[in-house]
Parts: sequence; structure tokens; C-alpha cells
Amino acid sequence: LPRHALVFGSFTSFFRSVTTSLQLRSSITLTMSAAETSAAACVPGGKCLPCESLDKSHLLSPQQVESELANMKLWKLSDDSTKISRTYTARNFQAAMDSLNDIGKIAERENHHPDMHLTGYRNVEIVLFTHSLGGISLNDIAMAKMIDEEVGFNYSPKWLRENPAAKKE
Repeated sequence: LPRHALVFGSFTSFFRSVTTSLQLRSSITLTMSAAETSAAACVPGGKCLPCESLDKSHLLSPQQVESELANMKLWKLSDDSTKISRTYTARNFQAAMDSLNDIGKIAERENHHPDMHLTGYRNVEIVLFTHSLGGISLNDIAMAKMIDEEVGFNYSPKWLRENPAAKKE
């Protein structure tokens, strides 16, 4: 094959993978002004940029993070405003592991990996931040929304009674 045919074939394969990725993310909506969109790591319906290509201009201010978290009641901003986290108690050990495995699959697919902690055999904490920046970017907000929408959580009944925001509509 001529060299340009090989390059075009590679481009076609790449375009198909990007299209698939865009379809996976189509239900994620981020709230941003037009000015924020121009510097965004992720755009609604778009593909997140690899974390290595981001710079400090992609960090969100605490106010921007709080605005995004307003409709994500289970996520909390850390005291130093550099991370967001979600904690929950699973019904049992297997339910905790199932949710962690589901989150791991999303993380691999999106190439954006949270810190995940399992303690007391069913207490789970998920911590998101853009490691390369040491703070929160739109990649983290998008990942949190994907976790909320895609993971089938099996909560402890007692924890669920104490955290009614966890009940899916």
C-alpha cells in the first residue's frame, strides 16, 4: 500500500475510537461559561484531554468546583480545595468490591484514575483530583458524574436511610 493509504487508515481507526468515546460521554453535562469553555479540559459532549497535556490554567477555582457540586450532593470538596471525594458504606464486602470494580472500569476507559479506599470491609472513599496538576480540573467533575451515572451502588440500608441523597430517582 502507498504510505498515504497507511496514514489514512490509521487516522480512520483513530477517528472511530474518538467517535466511540464521544458517544460514551454524551450524557455528561458540565456547567461552564463561554470563557471557561475555551480553557476547558473537557467540554460537554466532548473528549477529555489527557492529563499530561493540561497546565495550571485548567485548574478550577473553589467557587467553580462548588458550583459543579451543587447538583452532586454526595461529592464533597476537600478543606484545601484540591480534591473532591465521595464516601459510602456498601451493603457488604462483595458490594463494596463490585462498586470499586465498576469504578475501575470507568477509570480505565477514560484514562483518569481516582484514589479508591476500602476500610472496615465495606466503607468506601473515592477521591478525585488531577494528579499531574495537584488540583481539580473538569476531568475530575466529568469522572464524578460518570461514576454517579454508571456505577450500580448497593448501599448499606442504614447508610442509605442516613443519606437520602443517594437514592436514585
